Amino acid sequence: MALYHRSMSKIDSIEKPNAHSGDFAESFERLQAVESVAALMAHMAGLSEPASLVLNDQAAMESYYHNSLPMTQKRFDRGCDELAVMAQSGAKALFQLNSAGRKGIDTATRRLMQEIQISGQRTLGLLRK
Repeated sequence: MALYHRSMSKIDSIEKPNAHSGDFAESFERLQAVESVAALMAHMAGLSEPASLVLNDQAAMESYYHNSLPMTQKRFDRGCDELAVMAQSGAKALFQLNSAGRKGIDTATRRLMQEIQISGQRTLGLLRK
């Protein structure tokens, strides 16, 4: 039960703290929370390697963000928002199924992790162009 509560707190940490967008630090924190949830999903699926968005150079990403056009910044922030919603809703559904004793959710868990990686790389790619 303690694992469930710790997991849910990580999932709930994805939620956007306020309604305005446009702050790189806030978007980056959400990406880190999504990556943490992906690691939980990997553990749940019994995978040895968790999904990673490769968030290793925050300073460079922040520089790209601030040197990009406002439209690109908005697209990045929106991509982070969409990724967070997908990760949060998918993880909650999978935890509910797992808690209900549903077997065979490994495929759905792997698919969620794959979608997180694809969407995450697309979002991060906005800053690398």
